[in-house]
Amino acid sequence: MDSTKGTAVARLCDDLMVDILSRLPVKDLRRSTCVSKPWRDLVTDPLHRKKLPQTLEGFFHGGAGERHSYGHFTSLSGRGESAPPVDPSFSFLTAKLPWVERMDLLDSCNGLLLFGCTTENKFGYIVCNPATEELVTIPASSGSCPPPSLTPLEDKTIAVCDGDIYAHTYLMFDPIVSSRFHLVQFWQDRSTCEVKKVHSYSSETRAWSDTSNKWEPGEERCGWGVLRGRGEAIIEFTRGRALVDGLLLYIEAVLLFMRGRAWVNGLLHFVAYHFEEGENLIVAVDGEGTICRIICPPVKHVDANAFIGQSQGHLHCISTNLISQYFNYHFTQLSIWVLEDYDTQEWILKHNVSFPQLFGSPSCPIDNHDIVVIHPDHNSIILVQHWNQKLVSYDMDSKEHRVLCTLGEGYRSITPYVPYFMESPVLATKD
Repeated sequence: MDSTKGTAVARLCDDLMVDILSRLPVKDLRRSTCVSKPWRDLVTDPLHRKKLPQTLEGFFHGGAGERHSYGHFTSLSGRGESAPPVDPSFSFLTAKLPWVERMDLLDSCNGLLLFGCTTENKFGYIVCNPATEELVTIPASSGSCPPPSLTPLEDKTIAVCDGDIYAHTYLMFDPIVSSRFHLVQFWQDRSTCEVKKVHSYSSETRAWSDTSNKWEPGEERCGWGVLRGRGEAIIEFTRGRALVDGLLLYIEAVLLFMRGRAWVNGLLHFVAYHFEEGENLIVAVDGEGTICRIICPPVKHVDANAFIGQSQGHLHCISTNLISQYFNYHFTQLSIWVLEDYDTQEWILKHNVSFPQLFGSPSCPIDNHDIVVIHPDHNSIILVQHWNQKLVSYDMDSKEHRVLCTLGEGYRSITPYVPYFMESPVLATKD
């Protein structure tokens, strides 16, 4: 009896402590793991994970005139860089990997970050958890090349392989399902945008696989193209993404403006152009790069499919209304759609907002702004205004927008960050 009471009291104390810890800012919560082993166990216990702050915390980005895609952090709370949850310079990486000459932040997924890196004219990848300072290095896949972002900025050429082929690599990680992660790499023809090869990496096997045949349903290629715009967004600056029930999604538009990808239902979703069908479709792939599902966007017109992401467990698509003014396209309205039923592919219009509401002007040139991310837990979106370098949020419920920060000229990419405090068996332990 005494033992039972003691266990109940201990459990009550743990619950109270978790409730207290859940009210701390992310940086203070991370520091609490260093106080004692019992505190660390509370924070990293999977049973307590949902009670602790593991939502969108903010964004990594470069600064004015800098070459890096990181180095600065802007909190979603608007606190700026006064108390970043982790070191935005990622000094723990350079301390543990002093031989790395250059790193570029390529992707993020549920607390893990993917870097491309170069060393003595060789390149590879780093997957790390900045909250626990764990990491693992990964060699490049056989015959591939660095992403364009790792080409020296003063060099006007573009990093290619096999002639004019890009290699774009994305991270897939769902801690609810498994501690393992995957990388999916698309080799894309520079001139036609057609997908030529697909490679995948598994942290379980620690090996790359060529899964190109899974995009070829016969002797003829299926003719998929993955379009890429000016940057990498996470945003560079035409990309977003979402994780919904374990799927990773991409979305692409022919006019090369706002795109996204989403992690939903354990799959990576993106928008790809099907050359034979002549239309854009949302394609969902698994960790091996296999096409598992094809979804029709909510709006058929290619100039209206803008951005996809995950919010509150559902795939979202933000479409735009366009008008032509003086030989240039302008946005007049954003429409936010939610895939209410994943099986029946039923899209529901969630919200409309006009550009006078957003920016105070009747319309906006397509290259004047980009969507960075749809908030994973709230009815809000984050945008970057290129004309004044401001990062802003828009709340669909209150219909209000606010400025988070001024990025300054020369920023290269904006990467959303969701902290994850669990240590991982597939990443090297910290010193």
